[in-house]
Amino acid sequence: MFRFIITATLVTLLSACTMQVYKLNIQQGNIVTQDMLDQLKPGMSKTQIAYIMGNPVLNDTFSIRQWDYIYRTERREDEISKYHIRVNFDQEYRYTHFEGSLPVSTDPVLQTKDDQPVKAFEKN
Repeated sequence: MFRFIITATLVTLLSACTMQVYKLNIQQGNIVTQDMLDQLKPGMSKTQIAYIMGNPVLNDTFSIRQWDYIYRTERREDEISKYHIRVNFDQEYRYTHFEGSLPVSTDPVLQTKDDQPVKAFEKN
């Protein structure tokens, strides 16, 4: 009886070690598209830039002449894509240029075949 209890306890503990926790897909930051960047024209005000691009993720309190748009996508432990766009302004707080580049596709494909929900009943 004592062996049975020890064996059952060990099997239970070892089976708990093999279980995996489901991790969600994570998107963080501002989504910036090439269309947004194409709309930016030198001399635009900060309000106009915010209307097109949205509010930046990072507001540097020491340098108010640049805005940083950062985006990062993760699927479980894997980092799929990330980019950093810096919008620069002149001394009169008018848009001058941006730095950085977008990945080939800014629409990340987060779901894989394993992530799709299972259909219980399928109509033909």
